[in-house]
Amino acid sequence: MAQKSILVTGGTGLVGAYVVGMLQERGERPVIFDVAVNERLLNAVGVDPASVETVRGDILDLPQLLSAVRDHDVGQIIHLAAFLGEEVQRRPYTGVRLNLMGTVNVLEAARLENVPRITFPSSGTVYLGSLGEGLQKIDETIPINPPSVYAATKGGSEFLGNTYSRMYGFEFVCVRYVGGLYGPSPTTMKATREQGIQQMIRAALKGEDAAIKWPYGPTEILYGKDAAKATVLAALKPEHKDRLFHIGCSGMVNGDDILAELKKQFPESGVRLVKGSNPMAYPETRILTDLSRASEQLGFEPDYPLDKALADYAETLRKLEGL
Repeated sequence: MAQKSILVTGGTGLVGAYVVGMLQERGERPVIFDVAVNERLLNAVGVDPASVETVRGDILDLPQLLSAVRDHDVGQIIHLAAFLGEEVQRRPYTGVRLNLMGTVNVLEAARLENVPRITFPSSGTVYLGSLGEGLQKIDETIPINPPSVYAATKGGSEFLGNTYSRMYGFEFVCVRYVGGLYGPSPTTMKATREQGIQQMIRAALKGEDAAIKWPYGPTEILYGKDAAKATVLAALKPEHKDRLFHIGCSGMVNGDDILAELKKQFPESGVRLVKGSNPMAYPETRILTDLSRASEQLGFEPDYPLDKALADYAETLRKLEGL
């Protein structure tokens, strides 16, 4: 009997490209579904584009999505395709349409084609409105309270996925990426923090002086490879006790911490930080997220603390941009 495939929407984005490679390493059969296939990023992260089945498609086109599920004998879906935070803020109607209706189309595809599991990466932003004085702990029981349109699209997608799952009998597994997601990929859709990190690394690689705007206080950040690892663990686990997991890197950093670590690796770097304006209405004061559920149930532990992440980021960016 032929092996079922795993459809990865947004399969050539930052997390998607890593997910595809990790699935291949585990002997799985990923199929990329992406509106704009980024072969350069696949190559930079070690995935041969010729080695993976690819559908150039739009998640807003349900018939096209259904055809991909049927044609490639899809056994589950990892749904990564989305507009990110600041892009949704700039274009709210387009962002809501893509993030919510795109998710509805994936859920409909699972319902109509009897796909048994969807793994959905959400965001820690969905609960940031619940942060307040006296809060001692953040774990998966914290109430959803989205403070931005982007967060609302992610929270709404969680509600839709859980409701479809109960009503139509497939699994909806949610992994919330906690803190700022960062890693080597095109800058077009990146948030300010992630653009800042990439600009720091690019300038260091080129030996250029650069003044990088940095608007944020201490926060958690999550390297793309760790996000992908957790997503693959959740997707491939045969059975789940819980279906919601917080995924992070167990530490707070600020811009000065990132710059200090980068200068250890590039001592001649002329990069410096300047104060920028915060583009998102998120709380400045944070507390660390409890990541124990993902550790205990998925076996997830982050592999990329800041020093290792920056080194890997620099090497991958060097390949991606020919630096």
